[in-house]
Amino acid sequence: MPPLDIHIKNSKERTGKGYEELHHWIDNDKVKAVEIHDISKIPENIRYVLDNWGEEAVNEFVLHIKDDMEHRMKENLQYFGLFK
Repeated sequence: MPPLDIHIKNSKERTGKGYEELHHWIDNDKVKAVEIHDISKIPENIRYVLDNWGEEAVNEFVLHIKDDMEHRMKENLQYFGLFK
């Protein structure tokens, strides 16, 4: 997964806000992070994000998860020698 500072930087570039608290919530609790990144739980996590950080943060949440998934996919493909 991209480092936390990259997620914060990307949010700041897109919105003018870093959404530090949101990104820490997504990644910092290693037990909850698995649930938060679970795509089947995105609807319930979106509700939580909306209630706590607002509508713009929902987009940042979804983009954070997307960036993490893309990063994991790239790592997996590299592992199997299918991506450089």
